[in-house]
Amino acid sequence: MADIFLLEDDKILNKGISIALKKDAHTVTEVYSFIDALNEYQKKSYDLFLLDINLPDGNGMKFCQKIRENSSAPVLFLTANDTEEDMLAGFGVGCDDYIAKPFSIEVLRKKVQAVLKRTGKEDNSRFQYKDLKIDFDKCFVSMNGEEIHLTLTEYKLLEYLISNKGKVVTKGMLLENIWDINGEFVDDNTVRVNIKRLRQKLHDEAQEYIITVFGMGYTFGE
Repeated sequence: MADIFLLEDDKILNKGISIALKKDAHTVTEVYSFIDALNEYQKKSYDLFLLDINLPDGNGMKFCQKIRENSSAPVLFLTANDTEEDMLAGFGVGCDDYIAKPFSIEVLRKKVQAVLKRTGKEDNSRFQYKDLKIDFDKCFVSMNGEEIHLTLTEYKLLEYLISNKGKVVTKGMLLENIWDINGEFVDDNTVRVNIKRLRQKLHDEAQEYIITVFGMGYTFGE
């Protein structure tokens, strides 16, 4: 998880980016103007800055210069100004990379992950989605602050679904990666039974966490 500072005056785009990054368990401070950015920046330190360049009351490059006065945290510019001259100017004030508009939210997420991994700020040992929290180092699972006791198989099942978040996981993939790897040969019914038990322990009757993709398998989250 990382503390991310997001400066983008387009409120819809700002909110969309924020939602996507929060799904990756990051904390996002949403700011829409140059003046608000200057005020908010003073309140705490951040692990990563996402900055729009063209703002109604200022300029993202000037704000980047302000950041560089006392922070070495990575800065990514979100901008339609992707000419060579503009990019050189951005690197000149201390930015680490550009993301040219329009861009895919998924591409932005991958760039953020890559930068945080490179700077040592990406912590893959902990995961949070809605009310579910997992500490993978301690194999500790909780819901709304209360520990959830899972069997080893249920834990492996949950871990595998989360590691493939955003993808459809087939029953065959689950059988191969959770049971067959240990020399256990079971059928599809074993997968269904364990999914059912895991959902019950997560109080996931509405399928907010483990979602059935009919005719294919399962996926985790939205």
